[in-house]
Amino acid sequence: MRKKRRSKKSGKIVFAILFAAIAIGFLLLPKQPKPSVQTPPAFTLTPAPTTNTPTPTEVPLVGYCLKVPVLMYHHIQPMDEAKQKNQGGLSVDPNVFDHQMAYLTSSGYTTLFANELVNALKNKSALPSKSIVVTFDDGYKDNHAYALPVIRKYGVKVNLMLTTGLVEGADYLTWDQVSDMKNSGFYYFIDHTWSHFNVGSGTEEKIRYEIETAKKQIEAKTGQIVDIFAYPYGLGGPVARKVLQENGFTGAFSTIPGFYQCDSFIFALHRTRIGNSSLSAYGL
Repeated sequence: MRKKRRSKKSGKIVFAILFAAIAIGFLLLPKQPKPSVQTPPAFTLTPAPTTNTPTPTEVPLVGYCLKVPVLMYHHIQPMDEAKQKNQGGLSVDPNVFDHQMAYLTSSGYTTLFANELVNALKNKSALPSKSIVVTFDDGYKDNHAYALPVIRKYGVKVNLMLTTGLVEGADYLTWDQVSDMKNSGFYYFIDHTWSHFNVGSGTEEKIRYEIETAKKQIEAKTGQIVDIFAYPYGLGGPVARKVLQENGFTGAFSTIPGFYQCDSFIFALHRTRIGNSSLSAYGL
């Protein structure tokens, strides 16, 4: 019995010595310096997602084709506001947007209205070197509050895909603001349906109502002929194309990425989603 007690006591002593040695070793390790805290810049350009970098090989280039990037925006608003409204993923900070538009003008890009691109493809005519199209989806009120001043500042042509049934709604443009944008001379309006309905599905009656109602409302409110469409969710289909052609539409925009536009897919023109990155990061 005495031997067993001594053996247990010896084991406890050895364990205590080992524990003390390990603790001393940790204390002797050199301390890592704390990282310095830097004041963030007024705005931050984040890396562009690689999936948005277009290449000519993404879709076969068949027919008459032009290299004309089409930039796709939704919200322009401070990122703290965007996060509060859970809109961060679809928002670009106004300072970043200013930087992007300054880049276009200083780099020699010519901004186009959508009908200029579509007409060039239809007529197989040339466009100015480094032509580009800037688009905004849906018609959010921040487009008037934050984007319009930048558009006026740089004289950039802009295309607004307008969902007319959402106008006057919370977080959306009013018709007075739409008129103000039209009167600026920098905006071209595009049919984006009445309720942001996915025209890639549904009955022909519903698809027809969505397309025709928005067309009539935009024409009545702006005096502009509406013959270009933008698919909500980037989705179209044979029924939607049939309705569009019956109503005199000459082209439509998808959300397929790519810098090249061809007359062979004039009803599925390509666009590149833009975020809080320098436009050079997208290959421009």
